[in-house]
Order: sequence, then C-alpha cells, then structure tokens
Amino acid sequence: LHWQKLGQFRKNHPSVGAGIHKQISEKPYVFSRIFTQGNYTDQVVIGLELSKGKKEISVGTIFKNGSKVNDAYSGKTYTVADGKVILDTEFDLVLLEQKK
Repeated sequence: LHWQKLGQFRKNHPSVGAGIHKQISEKPYVFSRIFTQGNYTDQVVIGLELSKGKKEISVGTIFKNGSKVNDAYSGKTYTVADGKVILDTEFDLVLLEQKK
C-alpha cells in the first residue's frame, strides 16, 4: 500500500520527478517541488521522517492561507493557516497537494 500511494502521487504530480526542489526545513525534512510548463503549474510539499501523531508542517509560500490541501498519504484534508498545516496522522510521511 505504501508503494502504491507513492507511485500514484508521483503519477499525478510531474513536479515530483521534473520539478524544482526547494528545502523548507531541515528538521523535520520538508521540501517543495514545483514544475511549470507554459500555463501549467504543479506544486507539492513533502515531509519525511516526521513524528507520528500531531505535527506542524510549514508550506512556505507554496499554498496560500485559507487553501484546502490534501495529504495524499493519509487521505485527510487540511486548511493552511499562518503558512502551515497542522496534521494528526499515524504516519511519518506527508504528501501535500492542492485540494481539487
């Protein structure tokens, strides 16, 4: 299931393979990937080696305050406030995408 989730996220987001990488924080390791081609833009925020349970993820300027974002790994939806997302999941990985 883990590899299926990662594969689906990569398939849905060209920014994962072809985007520009920008570190948001070192500990925990959180980064964005942005891909732009013509009028098309894809942006994601990924967090690795996170604590399980409640966690706070800075999304930098990738997602605006008030935006709805989906954690593609847990399947939960969150709202960006003060440039961050507060999550409560049993996972140590976060795959954030703009909610469609």
